[in-house]
Amino acid sequence: MKYGAGAEGRGDAGDLANVMNTSAAIFTCLAATALLTTLALTRVLPHFFPTIASGHTFTIVTLGAAMVFELGSRPFVAALRMRSMHWIHDTAEICTYSVFKLGLVVYFAYRRELSYEVLALLTLGETSTRAAVSAFAALYISPAVRQLNPLRADRAMVRKLVTMGAAVTLIMVADVVRFQLDAGVIGYLLPESPISISIFGVGTRLASVSFMAIGTIAAVLMPRFSGLAESGDKKSNVDLLRISSFVTGLVASFVLVNIAVLGPQFLVLWLHKPWVTTSGQILLIVVPGYYIALLSGPSSAFLLGRGKLRGLTILTVAEAITNLGLSVVLVKPLGVFGVALGTAIPLAFFRGVAFPLLLKDDLGLTPGAYYRMHARAVRLGLTYLALVSGLVFVPISTYRVFFLLALGSAAVFAALLMTGVPELQAAIVRRAGQRLRRTAVAPTPEP
Repeated sequence: MKYGAGAEGRGDAGDLANVMNTSAAIFTCLAATALLTTLALTRVLPHFFPTIASGHTFTIVTLGAAMVFELGSRPFVAALRMRSMHWIHDTAEICTYSVFKLGLVVYFAYRRELSYEVLALLTLGETSTRAAVSAFAALYISPAVRQLNPLRADRAMVRKLVTMGAAVTLIMVADVVRFQLDAGVIGYLLPESPISISIFGVGTRLASVSFMAIGTIAAVLMPRFSGLAESGDKKSNVDLLRISSFVTGLVASFVLVNIAVLGPQFLVLWLHKPWVTTSGQILLIVVPGYYIALLSGPSSAFLLGRGKLRGLTILTVAEAITNLGLSVVLVKPLGVFGVALGTAIPLAFFRGVAFPLLLKDDLGLTPGAYYRMHARAVRLGLTYLALVSGLVFVPISTYRVFFLLALGSAAVFAALLMTGVPELQAAIVRRAGQRLRRTAVAPTPEP
């Protein structure tokens, strides 16, 4: 996506062809490897796990075929995303998941016909349908895809893609350490309290789901940053960074303030477990760290778009190691609260203190400029928190009360936006004026 969007931004058809052909060559090799591995697994798994794998050769081959389709479609998906058309693949994914992994699974389960073979076929159907939609859309939209030739891979581009791919892989592995190993730490170091894993998981779930959802704003901007960087349009790049940072700050403020204010009582209403109060306390511990991390999202996409990955990779790996180390050290004296602090403290420090310093080194953006860029959204968020914090003391006994309070909180945020964001007021007035003008010039129907 980064190099393809850059070539699109420069209008360099030759470089775009190199990116696409090289990407196709890499993923063709990966798909072939997946096919060979699948064939090997049909022999290996029944030998080592005869009880559970014997007689399931068809299932193994079908799932392997789904992986082959998935890998083979990646260049087409990237061709859409480098043009900021994420919605095509994402819509196809939602539709195919709803049909195959939800609707048909429920249907076959209701008919008591669900089996490993049926699940494998549904997986293959979902994957191949989504791959076909992405391929046809990319062929229609991108001329470079119509001339795709994996045999024309460019060696220099292979090195570029492998180098960037290695950095992104390290970041993804570090993300696993940052957010997915906490249950392992609790289970290993607190074996006498297995329920602690559930307590911690429930406590972080709302914040982590919100983090992933809001982080999508930054993720979809990376190709735009890359294209603008390659075109040399520095002003548009900086403007996009400033606007996206402000929007991310507003969305994060709205979501995480409501999670902090209403989340603990929602967990009690939802689960009715004696330990759920502890989960609510864990939620309050991790929310500030997640908020600070979300603010850094657009700037991280800015770095990715410009290919500045070394510092970001080192910072993410260091944060992951610190997270794991603090969790291990604090879990014995503080229990699950120690693991929560082991997550929240590194998030706040590395994304709130170290990350702005990284931007200064890689992009020339000073920490002061970074903080000023987020200041207005943070002020609005703190004001919002002050206005709705009293909802903490309102007892929530039913879902009806919860939704009424949520609607009231949303109304307060809307009023705050109308008074604190002049650009929004101007946009609403402009849109209303355009509608009135269209109404005024519309022809009068004949009587």
